[in-house]
This record gives sequence, structure tokens and C-alpha cells, in this order.
Amino acid sequence: PTLNEIDGMKKVIPLIDRCWVDEILIVDGGSTDGTIEEAKNMNLKILSQKSPGFGGAIYDGFQSTDAEYLLMFGADGNNEPEEIPKLLEKIKQDYDQVMISRFGKTSINEDAGLIDTFGNKLFTNSANILFGGHLSDSLSSSRAFTRKSWNDIKLDAMGLDAVLQMSIRGMKKKHKILEID
Repeated sequence: PTLNEIDGMKKVIPLIDRCWVDEILIVDGGSTDGTIEEAKNMNLKILSQKSPGFGGAIYDGFQSTDAEYLLMFGADGNNEPEEIPKLLEKIKQDYDQVMISRFGKTSINEDAGLIDTFGNKLFTNSANILFGGHLSDSLSSSRAFTRKSWNDIKLDAMGLDAVLQMSIRGMKKKHKILEID
């Protein structure tokens, strides 16, 4: 997903080894800073976002492909490119969802302040209690899905709440979910 992410794209996209994935799809939410032009210069496929919000970008992107494995990854610097092969390796090992946890026992999170950490733990612990999960980061936006698990989720949260809905619906559907610290 992108929205005025030209600077992030210039830093992040060159760090992604193209042999890791079959396709990189930029789902753009109406950038006016040259993001689309930069994506074209990088020979990336571009989809104009139709559904509103962050969740809408993920929804539109995943619905536009029939790929067996789907990976969310942002150009805003919140995701590390070296996470990509880790996510894809694990999703191919019979998991439904695989996510990078920013709050696992060995995780290092350099940009979550006190309020962000408290909020994440509140949402994560509430979801775990209510839906029988064991997650440490229900709000992670660095995650991979199988096509089947994506279809099971039936995402309809279009804002930033989309990642929590992905976690909760995965728990409710008894998906096999793996977190990587």
C-alpha cells in the first residue's frame, strides 16, 4: 500500500530481492508526490486503490491476484525487507497466517513508544482472551497468508483496524498462525 511514499519506495524497494516473490504490486491510494511515476520507473505493477483506507489497499491488492501466497508489506519503513523470505518460507510450511511480531520475547522494536506499546498489548491481550489466541502482536502489518486463509477471513475492515480483524478472524476460524520475533 502506498500514499505519497516516494521516499520510502526509493529506500525500500531496491532492498527487495526480486527472486523472493513472483510479483510486487503497488496499491496506490492517490499519491501526488511522484510515487506512481517512481513505481513505473522501477517496473512495478500499479493498482489504483478503489476501497478506502489501509485495509482497503490490502483488500484491493489481494483481490486483484490469484496468487497462492499473499504478503503484506509497506514502503513506509515500518517493515524490514529481510522479513519477506522469512514470512514466505514459513507460510509454505502449512501455516495459514505468518506474521512478524514487534513485541515477541526476542523482538526489537525501536519506534514503539509507551502509548503504542500499551495500545498494542491491550488489543492483543483482549483478542487473545476473547478468541483463544496466543499472539504477542495482533496489530502486525508484516504478514503472509495462504489464499484459502485470506478467503476465510472475509476482510471488511477498511481502516487500520484491518490487521486486528485479520488476527481475530484467523483465531475464530482456528487458523494455524505463526509469529516470528
